[in-house]
Amino acid sequence: MPPIPLGCTWSLLLAQWDVYRVPLAFRLVKPKGSPGYQSENALFREMLQEVILPAWCKKVVVVADAAYPSRANLQAIQARHWFFVIAFPHTWKLANGQYLRDLVTHLPVYHYRQVRVSLVVPSARRRVFWTFAKRAQLRQVGDVTVVLSRRRRNDSPKHTKRLVTNLPQATTHLSVARYLRRGPVELCIKELKRVVGLGQPQVTKDAARVERSVAVALMASLLLLRLRAKQIKPGSSWSAFTLKPELAWEWGAHQLHRTVRQETRKEIRRQRAAEPPPLRLAA
Repeated sequence: MPPIPLGCTWSLLLAQWDVYRVPLAFRLVKPKGSPGYQSENALFREMLQEVILPAWCKKVVVVADAAYPSRANLQAIQARHWFFVIAFPHTWKLANGQYLRDLVTHLPVYHYRQVRVSLVVPSARRRVFWTFAKRAQLRQVGDVTVVLSRRRRNDSPKHTKRLVTNLPQATTHLSVARYLRRGPVELCIKELKRVVGLGQPQVTKDAARVERSVAVALMASLLLLRLRAKQIKPGSSWSAFTLKPELAWEWGAHQLHRTVRQETRKEIRRQRAAEPPPLRLAA
């Protein structure tokens, strides 16, 4: 839910697989009391319901931060037979009455185990996390796995992520690796702002105009991905920060070659017109 320079808040739905990241939908979150106001969670469920999956997609895992866990959201995800890995706030209570904050506060540090998780792009680098997993139940949701994750073993509860997932046979490594998939969302937002000018158009505070300005930026981003799709290789990193200059250079070179060809043809026609007509002898 990032703010944009237009003074509005918006929610972005992003599809990810392998190294690809593609914006699917967005919604503006209007101020409370304004006409047509809907909560952010309601807009989130609306976007999920409108997603049409390609035929090759067999499994979906929804990853979100602590702003999105609500029972209605979790039930909407399960209604589509999807899975989720979501960071939960410490105020959530399990079916047995235990608060997540109590689980973090009273868990001895020796229960944490170290896992090394690779980044989205395969490489020799690994991120180290200290984790703990516990099977539990949520009311109106069912069986889940609660995973506590921190960067250092002795980090305070404030710096501990509380991940909850309904993935079958979920492990700490799998849960943390899936949650790291949320990282490219921040990169996508930076690309939208700096590459395709999200928030730069001069528009009024009218919600419809603000919404169209965001839609134009997203369409420009999708067009860039479509035109440079061959440069995005599976298993390798990429960024719109490099795709845009490459596209601009390619189009500039194409236009330069076209101009040179046109000028060359014009010069040939001028030279031919300046030549004297051939001499013809009558017999």
